[in-house]
Amino acid sequence: MSRAHKRAFALVLEEEYDDFDDIFVNRRPRFIKERTNDFENLDELDFVTRYRLSKKSVLHVLEQIEDQLEYSSNRNNGVSPINQLLCTLRFYATGCFQGTAGDLCGVSTATVNRIVHKVSRAIASLWRDYILFPETDEEIKRTQRMFYQKAKFPRVIGAIDCTHIKFWQSPVAFS
Repeated sequence: MSRAHKRAFALVLEEEYDDFDDIFVNRRPRFIKERTNDFENLDELDFVTRYRLSKKSVLHVLEQIEDQLEYSSNRNNGVSPINQLLCTLRFYATGCFQGTAGDLCGVSTATVNRIVHKVSRAIASLWRDYILFPETDEEIKRTQRMFYQKAKFPRVIGAIDCTHIKFWQSPVAFS
């Protein structure tokens, strides 16, 4: 930066600086947080308590989405697919802030944000294999009957994490 530019910048700030470099802040040094390996370090009970899924279930999900989570190189100490999945599951299970999830997983808040979005998209891409709704009138009636027999809840054709959502007014009456 030329001396004229430095003076002009100082005037904009309405300050006079003899050593213009004093106003520039150096970046914080970069450090890599230690990442724990909860998959191997925790027993099954502690793992389920923290992640709400068994290790077997996590491996099953990982097998299906791993190709979407891999990085082409290990540049910049990339987060492995299993750690991305575990970080996202911990975020889901605890409902904590991304900063807290980052501290638990050994990554920055910005990295947690990218990981949660990436893993969530990968999991959502599996919806056709796991989300099934009755399609025919007979299937709808049978499903409504089963929900009513089990929970005395009329006209239900599906459940999502115990949340009641009205999708549409079903033309099929419960009988």
